[in-house]
Amino acid sequence: MAAIRIYQIIRDLIKDPQSLINYVEDYLLKIAGLLYVTREINSDIARLMVYGDDGNAELSINHEVRIRGRGKVKDLVNALILRYLGTDGVRRITILLIKRKNRIYRVNDLPRAYSPPVGLIWLMLISIMVLSIIIAVLRIVNAIPSLHLIIVLLLSPLLIPIIYSYILRLKIRRGDLRNAQIIKFVLEYGDFDEKRFNEALRLLSRIENIKSLNEIRRFLMLLVSNSRTRPQNFYEEEINVNDLISRLGIRKNYGIYLVNVNQCNAASIGLPGINYIILTSRLLSCLSTNELIAVIMHEVGHIVHGDSAKALFLISLVQLVNIALITYIIPLMSLPAIPIIIVAIFFEIFGMAYIMKLSEYSADKYALKFVPKRDLAMALIRVTWKELHNELVRRRFIIFASHPPISSRLARIIR
Repeated sequence: MAAIRIYQIIRDLIKDPQSLINYVEDYLLKIAGLLYVTREINSDIARLMVYGDDGNAELSINHEVRIRGRGKVKDLVNALILRYLGTDGVRRITILLIKRKNRIYRVNDLPRAYSPPVGLIWLMLISIMVLSIIIAVLRIVNAIPSLHLIIVLLLSPLLIPIIYSYILRLKIRRGDLRNAQIIKFVLEYGDFDEKRFNEALRLLSRIENIKSLNEIRRFLMLLVSNSRTRPQNFYEEEINVNDLISRLGIRKNYGIYLVNVNQCNAASIGLPGINYIILTSRLLSCLSTNELIAVIMHEVGHIVHGDSAKALFLISLVQLVNIALITYIIPLMSLPAIPIIIVAIFFEIFGMAYIMKLSEYSADKYALKFVPKRDLAMALIRVTWKELHNELVRRRFIIFASHPPISSRLARIIR
């Protein structure tokens, strides 16, 4: 039933069924090399039927999207629908610049960084496990932790992420978007126009030596007018971050930083005295302005709800439980230490993951107060369409994932 609901949502998000049918057919013929493809398009329905050695599929679109068939061909058609939604069926080359006062900064000049949310989550989980092991070792050697050591062990899971958050902000401060404009130059090529796309990428390597914004514009116009590199579409867009913050009512003490990460992602950190949002360069390349606003408001929702502080409180609570188990409860009841500790850590991580999933739903709900449902849903699909394919086709759900299933989030957004 969940899969059926998602395909109904997908139908609502598809603006032009005929373009989708054309895209899937072109991919199957030009890339996959399948020869047995037939189509039917009229005022009531758009249908595509394909047969191959690895199975068959029938895609029909009217008031809903339906996919019937079997084998790898059916999986491929599923993937192509989500790929079309996630990319609009085009390849994009995006040049990102930051304009602050009269100076121009390249996004590629910013320090490269790992995905911040992944780093913070793993830091929290590793803190729990390492400190639990320290307590267990002390108990095994019959060294009862002193009160001072217990306080240190309780405070460490709180202090380590807070210190990490301050250090991270120092590291990414060059990407501060307050009082700045983001300038995007976007060249869009057909998904099958690989030759012109690669030639444009090769020539764009020369742009690294160009310092002036007007010179960059002139260089790009030469690419656009060249028959060997001409894109299907070209546009320039400027986003004034201060205007965006004022229009959305975001507090002035919330920082917004851009980091040079080749991953479509965003993160937020909301702790006493430190509130900021991190956007990756790949995210800005993937999303339209309205979709970017939806993501920013989702991250603001995390800060408003105090999700970072809740996570630290949970870590401290988990550590308190571990200390009580290892130091007092297990010895008092003569329980087997190692199995009890393993089971406890399992349930603790599972519980934290569950609460983090609930926070994602709450952040989505908060964002919907400010942005249309379609913008948030499209932003989610553009960022996660590959993961959504795994959910729908391979039924892959990770128990300890920090985010809920994408299909579940989409169903709650579009309801």
